[in-house]
Amino acid sequence: MTELFVPRQTNTALYMQLYEAGHAVDDIVRVQKAYRVGCAMFNGRYRKTGRPFICHAVGAASSVAHFDKDLDLVIAAMFHAAYDSGQYPDGKSSRRSDAHRRWLEQKIGATVEGLVARVDAMKFDTGDPERLVEKGVPAGDEDVLFLRLAHEIDDLADGGLAFAPKYGRSIESRITACAILARRLGRERLAATIETYGSLYETQAWAAALHEPKLEGFRIAPNMRTYIKLRWESLRGGSVEVI
Repeated sequence: MTELFVPRQTNTALYMQLYEAGHAVDDIVRVQKAYRVGCAMFNGRYRKTGRPFICHAVGAASSVAHFDKDLDLVIAAMFHAAYDSGQYPDGKSSRRSDAHRRWLEQKIGATVEGLVARVDAMKFDTGDPERLVEKGVPAGDEDVLFLRLAHEIDDLADGGLAFAPKYGRSIESRITACAILARRLGRERLAATIETYGSLYETQAWAAALHEPKLEGFRIAPNMRTYIKLRWESLRGGSVEVI
């Protein structure tokens, strides 16, 4: 039996993974520079489970690197939430404004930024993988679908969807749909990994005792401007805890 892939969670472990996969040192330096940008963008942010967001960003990149050697895809995976959860120098929302696009292009390149924008545009919430199985994936979006599917590995591997079950019971149909989509892309190893991790969720019912349903995530505010912004979001009813 092939050993089950476990996504790396730290930058140095990712660098080791890339080197062992045959990437040149110059390529790894490029990933290191991108990681430092990611640290600033996701500073103080945690996932609902309590895991630092930067670990998830690394995990998503590691998952992509395991199934594909394209470095643009690896870095795009690290920044998959740049237009959803990232912090920009102007202190405004993380949406893809012209200013944010230009800034991110300067940091990670126009090609990768374009991938990040397309990932953000592809809906992949509850019921979306099932919808894509039924209706099909738009031509030309196969690379973005791959990024979405590889991202699922990091969500599944650390038990995150058991401790913070944002998909509820639909996790079963979601895993089935994701495996089907991976096979349609010709990525059998990815499909098998999704299915294997999915089968482990049957043994994790005990995690229900650790659920924190009120939070979508929480942030440590790195400065007063961010603190005021997050407090305002909280007062308006947003599901965010400010520390």
